[in-house]
Amino acid sequence: MTLPALLRFSLACTSIAFACAASAQVPTGKGPLRLIVGYPAGGSADVQARTLADKLSSELGTTVVVENRTGAGGQIAADFVRAAQPDGLTVLLANMHMMVMLPLTSKSVRYDPARDFQAVGRIATFYEGIAVPTAVPVRNVNEWLMLARNDKSKSGYGVPAAGSVAQFMGYRLGHDAKIELTAVPYRGAAPLVQDLLGNQVVAGITPIADLVQYQQSGKLRVLAVNGVKRTPLLPDVPTLKELGQPNFDNLEWTGLFVPAGTPRATVTQLHAALGKALALPEVQERFAKLSSDANPSTPEELSALIVDDLKRWGPVVKASGFTTE
Repeated sequence: MTLPALLRFSLACTSIAFACAASAQVPTGKGPLRLIVGYPAGGSADVQARTLADKLSSELGTTVVVENRTGAGGQIAADFVRAAQPDGLTVLLANMHMMVMLPLTSKSVRYDPARDFQAVGRIATFYEGIAVPTAVPVRNVNEWLMLARNDKSKSGYGVPAAGSVAQFMGYRLGHDAKIELTAVPYRGAAPLVQDLLGNQVVAGITPIADLVQYQQSGKLRVLAVNGVKRTPLLPDVPTLKELGQPNFDNLEWTGLFVPAGTPRATVTQLHAALGKALALPEVQERFAKLSSDANPSTPEELSALIVDDLKRWGPVVKASGFTTE
């Protein structure tokens, strides 16, 4: 090949590469970007999505609309995005329950969190807390476990949903202490907290968003939280790690995902827009009101986190014998 021919070939390749990169950007003329949420309007996931929508729209140059496709604990939303065109215009806001706990506990789940989705980045993290009514005479986790050991009628603990992280936190605490604890699933955190306030259940494990105000007012007692460090929202409450429980370091999380096969350039563009949105003080303040911390990650870090969570909780779920079917 002569030098001019080689030059023309190289220029042609460069032009094709630039054209491909350009076409891999989120389209701006094919309708709005749909941000899919698997939970009802008004919930924490929905509020996160609506907080991010306008910010993402400004960065991406296209309208972003939030769609609530509820049901089956988030499975309906995940299945919808899994089957969508991988063009960057259908994005899933998912949490750890959808991407880790459902695949581990439900035989009806048709998606593989690693194979069927491409991670864009983590949005936020949040703590789980172990709480008891103030009328229950325990001051720490060990006293709660001893109460359950000595009186089986006190061994129940409420959780916001069957198959939730909270359920398996309780199972693992009881298993490690050789105490049989019994999960009592509720349909959401709100009714669980009401039963805690009414002294209808001995203990509960749930995201701290529903516990902070009652701990601060002295109406409930939060015994411990997960994570490697205390939450600023409950600075006087120790972590389970501080109490000698080494298996509860990871927090729950939310993140953005697109269908597998989405071009890398599109994922990079979405990731950059998400990072800019999460850096805004007003977004961080809004998340703080949800008792969540804006906590961005790279796509690779979020993918690795899912793998780690599956390895962490898979054996626990299997040992418990729990299934939603």
